[in-house]
Amino acid sequence: MLAGRHRGVVLDLVVFAVGLFVNFFLLRTLETVAHGVVRDAVEEPRSKLAIGLFFAGLVLLQPVGPVLKRWSFHRRHAFGTGSWAGCVLFWFMFVYLVMMMCLSGVAAVVLAEVFSTGENLGVSLILAGFAWSIVSVVLVYRYFVPPEKPPRWTFLTTPAAERLGDVSIYVNAIGLQLLWAGVTASPVFTEIVTKTPLGRPGSASDIVGRLIAVSACAALLYFPARIFYLVEDEHRALTWTTIVLANLPLTLRVVLAPA
Repeated sequence: MLAGRHRGVVLDLVVFAVGLFVNFFLLRTLETVAHGVVRDAVEEPRSKLAIGLFFAGLVLLQPVGPVLKRWSFHRRHAFGTGSWAGCVLFWFMFVYLVMMMCLSGVAAVVLAEVFSTGENLGVSLILAGFAWSIVSVVLVYRYFVPPEKPPRWTFLTTPAAERLGDVSIYVNAIGLQLLWAGVTASPVFTEIVTKTPLGRPGSASDIVGRLIAVSACAALLYFPARIFYLVEDEHRALTWTTIVLANLPLTLRVVLAPA
């Protein structure tokens, strides 16, 4: 299971286990901590700093895995950006850029308030975050482009670099899932989801509407990490089963939440 072609499935199982653990053991704690940190962040610099560093860490971590895994990936798999998968990848990069700008924007605004010495710092952090978002998207896209020459650092061609890249992708996926769990644990999010205009709360149309909306949000936060393995195992039925399984615990909790 730890072979290169199975690591996407392993990631799905890890995320599924994290989702179960959060739902059955950490949900109440996560709600308390998340609400407490957000509430304290209004006046408490340390809580605000923790939130800002969390978002900044997610932003900085995004391109690390693709850079470390690129050469190992192309030794095992031939991927052409001119194929239909490449066309899908192009549009995914646009969505990915929007997500990166949102994460970097939150990090910049929160950290600017912590280290506030004037408006110039906030503007500089926002611009730096947006610039890094563009750089990250370029690095992620280059992961799928076959390299024309060996890398400058030989380490990037070693199995150790690939394993380190896998670790960074796993950490990134778990961090985004914790963010998603914190958002879905919010009473405001639950109230919005359970007050859909798709029929009586709890009806079949209401549940289907929630399922579509929540699944779309879950996919946007999961595929930025999963896509690096998807191109290698997309043709296996097990892949799509484990992807659905990975997002099932948090998705069902929101979809079946009482009004």
